Amino acid sequence: MSTGKHWNYKDDLVHSHLKGLCQINPDLRLIDSERVVIAKSSPSSKVMILSGGGSGHEPLHAGFVGEGCLDVGVAGYIFASPSTKQIYAGLKSKPSDKGTLIVVKNYTGDILHFGLAAERAKAEGLKVELLIVQDDVSVGRTKNGMVGRRGLAGTSLVHKIVGAKSAKDSNKASLKEVFQVGEAVVANLVTIGASLDHCSIPGNRHKEEESDDEEEGETKHLLKEDEIEVGMGIHNESGIKRVSPIPTVDDLCAELLEYLLSKDDKERNYVDFESKDDVVLLINNLGGTSVLELIAIQNTVVGLLETKYSIKPVRIYSGSFTTSLDGPGFSITLLNATKAGGDEILECLDYPTTVPGWTCNTTTQSWSSKTADYIIEAPEIDEGLNTSSLVESDATIFKAILESGCKKLLTKEPKITLYDTVAGDGDCGETLANGAHAILDLISKDKLALDDGVRALTQITDVVETAMGGTSGGLYSIFISALAKSLKEKELKDGKYEVTTYNLSIALNDALESLYKYTRARVGDRTLIDALAPFVETFLATKGDLNKANVACNDGAESTRKLKAKFGRASYVGEEEFKQFEAEGGLPDPGAIGLAALIDGFAEAYSKIGSNL
Repeated sequence: MSTGKHWNYKDDLVHSHLKGLCQINPDLRLIDSERVVIAKSSPSSKVMILSGGGSGHEPLHAGFVGEGCLDVGVAGYIFASPSTKQIYAGLKSKPSDKGTLIVVKNYTGDILHFGLAAERAKAEGLKVELLIVQDDVSVGRTKNGMVGRRGLAGTSLVHKIVGAKSAKDSNKASLKEVFQVGEAVVANLVTIGASLDHCSIPGNRHKEEESDDEEEGETKHLLKEDEIEVGMGIHNESGIKRVSPIPTVDDLCAELLEYLLSKDDKERNYVDFESKDDVVLLINNLGGTSVLELIAIQNTVVGLLETKYSIKPVRIYSGSFTTSLDGPGFSITLLNATKAGGDEILECLDYPTTVPGWTCNTTTQSWSSKTADYIIEAPEIDEGLNTSSLVESDATIFKAILESGCKKLLTKEPKITLYDTVAGDGDCGETLANGAHAILDLISKDKLALDDGVRALTQITDVVETAMGGTSGGLYSIFISALAKSLKEKELKDGKYEVTTYNLSIALNDALESLYKYTRARVGDRTLIDALAPFVETFLATKGDLNKANVACNDGAESTRKLKAKFGRASYVGEEEFKQFEAEGGLPDPGAIGLAALIDGFAEAYSKIGSNL
C-alpha cells in the first residue's frame, strides 16, 4: 500500500532527477532551464525521436533517452504536461534533415502542448510528425468518445521500437517510415492495470476523505484496505471497477487478460490475437510493487496465456517502465508483433541500447534459442552419508524421544513467537515448528531409518534444512550433520558402532566444535548457544545423563533473560520493549527457549522408557 510518505527535498525534485540521469549516462546533456534531456551522440543524419510528458512516470521519457532509443526527452512537473516552449526547445536542440517524430501519450494537456509545438515547427519548415500512443483498454469504445484511450505502459515499447528503427536504419529510414512503424505498433497494442491503492505525490498529502484528479476532473475516495481498482490510470484516474475482497493474483490476472484478449468484449476488443501470432508481453511495475512479486505475477500471466489462450509470448519483459510514482500496482501490456510488422518489430526490440529505462539486452539469437522446457532436474548429490551405515541405534527409543521433543516444541511455539516478535523478526516459533512438523511427518510415514543412527540423522538434516530455512535452519542442519559425521567417523575407525548415551555424548561434543566454526556466538551472547553448550558439556561430563543435561540446557535458556543481545535484531531492541516481560524475569532468547523445549521433550520420553541407549 502507498504510505503517502516521501523524503523531504531541498531542491526541485524533477531537476534533481534529470541531473542525476546525466550523471549515470555520459551520453546525456541537459538543458536545465527547459528540463530537456538530449543524447549527445545522436547523428543529424537520422530521424530524431522526441518524447515527453509529466514527470512521475520514470523511467519513461528521459530514462529512455540515449543511444539506440530516444534522442530527446522533455519533462513537465509531476503529472503536468511540459509547456510548448519546453517542447519546442527540445525540437530545436537536435535538428535533423530527416525530421523529428514526436511520441506522446493520449492525454489532453500533452496533445495540446506537443501538438502546438509540432505545428509551430512545421510553420518554420521543419519536418515533424506526431505519434499518439493510446493502449488502455479499460477505456471502452463508448466511454472514450472523441478523446480516445489513455496512453499507458505500452508507450515504453513504442519508444524502444521507433527509437531502434531510426537508429538501425539511420542512413535510409525516412520520417514517414519511422512514423508508420510506430503507428502500426500503436494499432496493435493493448494495456490494462490494477492497483492496491492510489499513488501519493511528493509535497502533497493524500487526505482520507478525497483526492482531486486533475486529468479526469473528478473527485474520488481512496481505496479501502481490502479493495483494489481495476483499470486505474497512471495519474490516479478512475478505473473500470473496484473489487473487494482482494482476489488472488491468479484470478486477477485471468480477469485482466479477459479485458485484453476476449473477442466477445466488443467494448474493449481493440486488437485481435491468434495463437499463431508473435506476441510480446510486458509486465510493468507502477512503482510500488516489489521485484519478487512482479516476476511472480509475470509467471502467472505467462501460464494463463499458454493454458487459456494458447499464446506463447516470443518476448517477455518485466520491470519498471512506466510508473505512477509509488503506485502499488502493475499493468499487463500485449503487442501483436505479427500484425504490427513481423520480424522487424522483434529486431527493433532486440536492437542494443544503453538507456537505463530499457533493462532487457537479450539478443535475437538468445531469444531464438529459448526453450519452453526450462525446468531441469537437480543433480544427484552423494554426500557420503546417505547410504546405510553400521551405526546402530534403538529404533523404539529414537522414535519416542524424537516425537516427544517435537511435540513439546510445538506446544511452546506461541510463546516463542511472542518472544521473537519483540526480540527478532517474529518467525522463530514458526521456523522451529516447521522443522518439528517435518520430522513428525517423516516418522508418521515410516520413512525415517530409526535403526541406523547416521542414516536417520542425515535424513533429519535434509528435512530440517528444507522445512526451516533461515539462520535457525542453518544452525540446526550444521549441528545435526556434524553429529552424523562424528558417528560415521567412529564407524569407519572401529567398524560396527552402537549409539549409547556415552558414545552419543562424545559425538555431540564433536558436533558443537564443528558448529563453532560457523558461528561466533558463544555462551553469554544471548543465542541458542546459551542452551546448547551447557547441554552438550553436561551430557559429556556426566557420560550421558540426559536429565542433568536437560536441567543445564533449561538453566542456560533462562539465563538469556538477563543477557544483552550481541547478535541479530535483538541487539537493536530498546529497553522499553523488554519491560513487558519483567514479571517472568525478562525477555529470553527465543531460539534458546525453543531448543530447551526440544531437549525437555527428549528427556521426558527417555525417563518414561527408563532404558539405556
